[in-house]
Amino acid sequence: MKKLIILLIIIFNILIIFKIIDINIINRNYYINKYNEINKIVTISNNIKRGRILDKNGKILVDNKGVRSLIFNEYLGNIDKIYLANLLSNIIDYDEFNISEDDINNWYIKKYNKELLSYLDNSIIKDYKSKLITEFDYNNYLYKLIDNNKINKEEAYIYKLLNTGYSYENKIIKKNITDKELNLINDLNVSSIYIDYIYERVYNYDTCLNDLFGSVGYIQKEELNEYLNKGYSLNDLIGISFLEKTYDEYLRGIPAKYKIENNKLIKISDNINGNDLVLSIDIDKQLSIENILKSEMINLKKYKNSIYYNGSYIVVSNPNNGEIDALVALKFNNDKIVSNSIGMLTNSFTVGSVVKGASMTVLYKYLTGLDRSIKDGCIKLKNNPEKCSWTNLGYLNDIDAIKYSSNYYQFINAIKVSGYDYKYNMEFNPNINDFNKYRSIFKSYGLGSLTGIDIDGEQYGITGNIISGDLLLNLSIGQYDTYTPLMLNNYISTIANGGIRYKLNIVSKIIKDNNIIKYNKNELNRVDISDTNMNRLHDAFRSVIANGTATSYGINKVKSSGKTGTSETYYNNEATTTKSFIMYAPSDNPRYAISIISPHIYVKRDDFSYKYPINSKLSTKILNILFEK
Repeated sequence: MKKLIILLIIIFNILIIFKIIDINIINRNYYINKYNEINKIVTISNNIKRGRILDKNGKILVDNKGVRSLIFNEYLGNIDKIYLANLLSNIIDYDEFNISEDDINNWYIKKYNKELLSYLDNSIIKDYKSKLITEFDYNNYLYKLIDNNKINKEEAYIYKLLNTGYSYENKIIKKNITDKELNLINDLNVSSIYIDYIYERVYNYDTCLNDLFGSVGYIQKEELNEYLNKGYSLNDLIGISFLEKTYDEYLRGIPAKYKIENNKLIKISDNINGNDLVLSIDIDKQLSIENILKSEMINLKKYKNSIYYNGSYIVVSNPNNGEIDALVALKFNNDKIVSNSIGMLTNSFTVGSVVKGASMTVLYKYLTGLDRSIKDGCIKLKNNPEKCSWTNLGYLNDIDAIKYSSNYYQFINAIKVSGYDYKYNMEFNPNINDFNKYRSIFKSYGLGSLTGIDIDGEQYGITGNIISGDLLLNLSIGQYDTYTPLMLNNYISTIANGGIRYKLNIVSKIIKDNNIIKYNKNELNRVDISDTNMNRLHDAFRSVIANGTATSYGINKVKSSGKTGTSETYYNNEATTTKSFIMYAPSDNPRYAISIISPHIYVKRDDFSYKYPINSKLSTKILNILFEK
């Protein structure tokens, strides 16, 4: 018995400790809200200005504009909401609105309650008051008495708005109030309604970035508890997607606080506007790159074999800190070119031989006696066709293998990494650990890892789940797993700076009254590679553009390093080609890392021959923009 009492005391104390932790740490903001409700301290945030979004030179990309709106607050005056809804329905007009049948029924029952009760059987009313029938069944009896000829949907909608949210909150009844409506509302002389300016987002540039800035809206039901625990109120406007969501805590500002006394609102503190985001993007360079992509997309579409091509992706970043300099993604929508920026976060592709820098790193790690002179050729595995390089490349070392993009060099060494010696028509059965040797190194470069970009919504590519010798060889040359345009840029940035992978950022800093309150720069990991081997990769990537497979991708005024990639893909069950390109410049002191993906640029048919070099066209023009004086 004594032990049981001691056990109960211990359990009781643990529960008390847990409750203290819950109140003071875990759900602190939630209990502060509850305290404020009890003590009638409330926040009202309808007319607060969100922080602006600026480019690196201070040009305003996203701003606020005031929208003249009709506001209702029941603490400003005592008025029947049914009566007010009827008054306002005769004054204001909505271009469109949505209202459910339940909301219409609720309004009707409230407005015509006495009339409905006079038609309702007394026995039903008696049974309802005695709780012999449920409220649901009782309301169904009332619904059957509704006269559709008396339904005014606009009035019902206004009544719904008057009752939305907490009682103390401002309710926005209509935005964009006209002069005529304003005069009629003033003539009503109703104290609980007034005109104020509600701030909405305005976008100052026609850029594909606008999609990634995201949107602002109200807290969704499924996220309500999460936001209330953070100190938000039910009717707060929040960032609901992309950049607006990622940085909502900085952009939203601090709403004014009021104290309720004698059914009146007394202001305690004023609104504090949100903080400004300063992007790493130069909007002028961003727009210039968008324009050259539009032009090259149109040029490519002139050729018959481009029937499945629908757009390209371009990412330019600073490899020394992860800051994004330009994000450009465009696609065709019928005959128009439109933004495809969200595809940066969600779309992934097999990118081909651009991965060979990461593949070579696998060989450096696992093959201590890496043969630096191999005669190019073909691989023949049992039950599989031959796999070869794009042409016979002769004798190759590791640098040449990247310079001329040898598939054979990767194939023969991938077999060695798996513990096999190659023989013609051999059975090659690697296991998951052999795949993981590649994927682990790839991820350390960013291929297959989230870049951590500060835009809500980034997704992974596709990791193949079938294990076979042929597919391991495909993985080593970028023909199996898929990667997003952002991952590809993260990868080339990591090579450019010597092996440090930084989190990608589109926001460089957050400022308040010209003071920096947050600066973004985050190191994610370092690649397991020696300085000697990283230098060999740099030499190889430099040689690709100097006199290798990408001589047409550079410009004379700046030395650059890069790697081309070609992937066999499919669209509508037809074989297509996807082209990728990665680059950093200048080679000796990289300031920019560039990645380009152009999916399905041509279909493989005998009657189509010309292959428009869109990626080389883009890369040279981008370099000229970035290094223009």
